[in-house]
Amino acid sequence: MTRQKYLQLIHVAAHHLKLDDTTYRQMLHRLTGETSAKALNIGQLAQVLNALKAKGFRIQPTQPTTKKQTDRPQLHKMQALWQAMADEGIVRDASATALAHFIKRETGCDSPYWLDSQQASQVIEKLKQWQKRVVRATSC
Repeated sequence: MTRQKYLQLIHVAAHHLKLDDTTYRQMLHRLTGETSAKALNIGQLAQVLNALKAKGFRIQPTQPTTKKQTDRPQLHKMQALWQAMADEGIVRDASATALAHFIKRETGCDSPYWLDSQQASQVIEKLKQWQKRVVRATSC
């Protein structure tokens, strides 16, 4: 997850949990020694987000409502590669859920819809490499 995404989620969580500014900054100081989230590194941001989750905040994964799946060519490409690999017997489960689990394992992103262009390209390349490895191994 990117630094910006952590910051965004932390601020959404603080608002959702109705933390006033003083309480929020005290929590940051108690957890990290800093009073501003901007001063935190990725590990500290993750620690703060986990603390907010422990207090009851839940990330609600949502699919974008403004774009259709066909408006996301990289997502369409990932799904096509995944289906082709399932047809070839490389993956056992052709479902979108199985693809989402693969994407989460590779990128840490909870939803394929949240991938930025670079992350989506990396997933596509990993799928292509996996497919090539298996095809080469079976043709020898």
